[in-house]
Amino acid sequence: MGKSETATIKDVAKLAGVSIATVSRVLNKLGVVNPETERKVLSAVAMLHYQRNAVARSLKLKVTKSIGIMVPEISNTFFTEIVEQLEHLLGPLGYALLVCSSENSVVEEKRKLSLLLERNVDGLVVIPVSDVGDHFCTPSLSNTPFVMIDRKIEGLDCDIILTDNRQGAYDVTSALIREGRKRIGFLGGDAHVHTSVERLHGYLEAMKDNHLEVEKQFILLGGMTQKAGYTLMQQALAMEQCPDAFFMVNDMVHIGATSYLMAHEGQQMRIRMAFAAFDYLYYAPLLQFCHYAVAQPLDLIGESAARILIRRMEGDREGFPATIVLQPTIHAMRENGGIVTDKKSKASLYDHSPRFNKVFS
Repeated sequence: MGKSETATIKDVAKLAGVSIATVSRVLNKLGVVNPETERKVLSAVAMLHYQRNAVARSLKLKVTKSIGIMVPEISNTFFTEIVEQLEHLLGPLGYALLVCSSENSVVEEKRKLSLLLERNVDGLVVIPVSDVGDHFCTPSLSNTPFVMIDRKIEGLDCDIILTDNRQGAYDVTSALIREGRKRIGFLGGDAHVHTSVERLHGYLEAMKDNHLEVEKQFILLGGMTQKAGYTLMQQALAMEQCPDAFFMVNDMVHIGATSYLMAHEGQQMRIRMAFAAFDYLYYAPLLQFCHYAVAQPLDLIGESAARILIRRMEGDREGFPATIVLQPTIHAMRENGGIVTDKKSKASLYDHSPRFNKVFS
């Protein structure tokens, strides 16, 4: 075998003096192999620098050991936290994750879906861009198990993992109200995104149940990005008699709105402003206007998605399609002025951050 040639399983078998089937049993840990024979095979593998051909193996077994992950934007910390949870759970099982962004575009979502299916992924985990879902009904997807996380598309038959967005929004808005806030606006959102709509309903129900007026001019939809939060905060403050409290539809809008206040508003405005936000991520206590935040159970979301996807890939269709709804908790940022006022809320502590022990370069 020349230096430029790649060793094959046949070369390993020849050097070890065993059959190809025996080499396969050793490498795949299948069946009982004599310890001395196993030593010879592994020694031959090391000497030849043999690397199994995943493509050839997948063609033979019709399994690629790869999972496609598609999220609306990779820069959104909530989405990357979900991907990390899936990596912790699926990686040790031998799966490689192919992660891509749909860039908040249905057109791009369709294109990336096709790319993942062309690569014969064994399963898919998708956080959809919107309520448009015809492309998830394509015949090419019929034999590929997939799970939707965080958002759902009505009329689509697939397994879904959700947080109770409506209840979380209701509880966090109620926390602001118990603090004494009477005028509360709503910032960010998209009428075509399931989570956004549910959070708006939760906010409206909390206002209604507490007999507070909803000032429609301060329900400012316009996206779920940092840019949207920045622009919408600017619009709100430009109007007369702007409220001193807002519900933030997600962490990206939250960051954008905070950025605007810090860059363009004086101390007097910053002192009186309070936010309740959906998504408590590791940096939430550092956002000084955040009094309360909804914490989604990221570990349970990842665990539930991985468990049900593995079941489907193994051919278990029991309970299909399943919808799992997980309950959030409310964090009160006491260092920012938040108050623990009920059993659903708990004080946020910096050392409870899931990334407290992470090392960043």
